Amino acid sequence: MLALLLLPRRRCAAVAPAPARWRRGLSSTAAALGLKVLFFGTDQFAERTLTAMMETRFSTSPIIDHIEVVCPPTVHKRRGKKDVVDWQSEAGVRARKLGLKVHHPPERGMALWQVPRPDPELCGSGGVFDIGVVSSFGRILPPSIVGAFPKGMINVHPSLLPKYRGPSPIQTAILNGDATTGVTVQELHPHRVDAGRILAQVPYKLGPHHTREYLMAELGYLGGLLAGKVLQNLDLVRKEAVEQDESQAVPTKMFTLQDTRIDWETMGAKDIYRMHRAHRGHGHVHSFLRIKNRYHMVKFVELEVAWPSRKPLADDFLDRPPGTIFNVRKVPYIEFPCIDGSRLHVYRFHVAGKQETDRFQFAAGYVKKSKDTRMVSIPCDPRRPTPPFVYPPDYRRPSLKDIDTWAGSKLHADEAQADEPQADEPQADEPQADEPQADEPQAGESATAQQSSPDPPQGAPASPAEQK
Repeated sequence: MLALLLLPRRRCAAVAPAPARWRRGLSSTAAALGLKVLFFGTDQFAERTLTAMMETRFSTSPIIDHIEVVCPPTVHKRRGKKDVVDWQSEAGVRARKLGLKVHHPPERGMALWQVPRPDPELCGSGGVFDIGVVSSFGRILPPSIVGAFPKGMINVHPSLLPKYRGPSPIQTAILNGDATTGVTVQELHPHRVDAGRILAQVPYKLGPHHTREYLMAELGYLGGLLAGKVLQNLDLVRKEAVEQDESQAVPTKMFTLQDTRIDWETMGAKDIYRMHRAHRGHGHVHSFLRIKNRYHMVKFVELEVAWPSRKPLADDFLDRPPGTIFNVRKVPYIEFPCIDGSRLHVYRFHVAGKQETDRFQFAAGYVKKSKDTRMVSIPCDPRRPTPPFVYPPDYRRPSLKDIDTWAGSKLHADEAQADEPQADEPQADEPQADEPQADEPQAGESATAQQSSPDPPQGAPASPAEQK
């Protein structure tokens, strides 16, 4: 299609309309040799995988002839006299927009479910599906389904297996602070989860602000492209397939609401922000605040770690217990000190059962009505005063020397003056007059040397401070 757009207008007008199979991006030879694929998927990761696989059908040498999708059915709920959609599969929504046929397995178990046959009206021929592709389906397929495909089944998994097997590899990689993750295409094992032979892998560098929802989209699209390459060279990659090292296997778990609770007794600002990134798009980190003799769950929707150079809202923040609310008028965030001396800035809140609010609405509606001045990790008896904060037994209160504080602060002005270099001594941070600066190319140095420096990933979400 891109080649047709690049042709001159007078030549495009003379091109005869393509046959029906060619309009799908397939030549007659590829259509005869193409694969009939049955795709299993549910969430955003699967939706992006399906999108990338559909784009490979319009390549110069397409290998996919026909695709149909299997996803969970749409869930409806009764609201008054109308039935409204409560939940629907993102992969199923994308499949309908692409004009693909969608199949819904039973809600409970898949042991009795039979693999459907390709629709002859859509693929032009009957027969059976050649291969199955699974991408974040969320259900365990029995051996009867795995063995129903002549070429077997492959699985697209968002981690570098055998590391992070199971349902939450992206969240676990963010929580552990990994610098690299990736995508793996493996053979689907009939009895164990994510234990098949590895067919292909692609690493992906994690950024400091990458969230779960961003990585679901990026890794899903990357996995779809990788799955298309595997299908084009299926016989070759199976000959070179690698068995997984069971000693290096790391399982993951299903996260619950309890896993998003902030523990002010142990967590620093970086730990809370990492937990926020890991669950964004699926949930939010939360704490508890007592309002009118009742504890309310308060979710932190938008937050960031305070830069050490940014002046705190209170000079005595190190003497206050973690979770203390610092609210200053006209400041677009509320500040919370943490146990390691770091600070957390929260821009938007969501009280359970209420609408999402910004920092000003939250302060006016809840902070002023609350009798407490800090958040708590676990709700206590609302009829009694909030107990004092209990520090760990071996805890040592941080000081300004232990953390990087703002430059020129009044709290350590004397120390800054003592450590300031003398006027007759050159400062290390400033370049000398006869030395070329790092940002300016030296004589004879090409400008391409500077362009080769790595740039941040395109489309990566910025912090709230950068957005403002």
